[in-house]
Amino acid sequence: MNAPDRYERFVVPEGVSKVSYERDTKIINAASFTVEREDHTIGNILRMQLHSDENVLFAGYKLPHPLQYKILLRIHTTSQSSPMQAYNQAINDLDKELDHLKNEFENICSCCVAEGYSTEIYHLSLNLHRFLCNSAAFLEKHETGGNHLALSGN
Repeated sequence: MNAPDRYERFVVPEGVSKVSYERDTKIINAASFTVEREDHTIGNILRMQLHSDENVLFAGYKLPHPLQYKILLRIHTTSQSSPMQAYNQAINDLDKELDHLKNEFENICSCCVAEGYSTEIYHLSLNLHRFLCNSAAFLEKHETGGNHLALSGN
């Protein structure tokens, strides 16, 4: 079969940035971000978080092709903010939200274990916990000092 190797969906090749940034030359305060090795899961979460920012006029994403493992995220902001600021704020907010959700979930799990609930429920909760940790790891992976993403591009 001509299917690509499964690891290609997750492993960013050497010399390729996880996230690249390109300013729009025709629209003021607009930019495109390419996020390598991600799909609808992260694309939709970022888009929805960006929509909650009052300075974001437009936020959308697309997958260029099912066999290309990247998303193209487009952000257009008001003059009060820049696409980079909006993106970093969205990452910050998601990081805080996931930390809160993870902590609440850990509290509930410890209560369930203390109350003696079935191990099946406990194992299901562990799978959700792993998902939350992996999502938080995605966000933390991009943190570099004041900017949350190591960006290449213009």
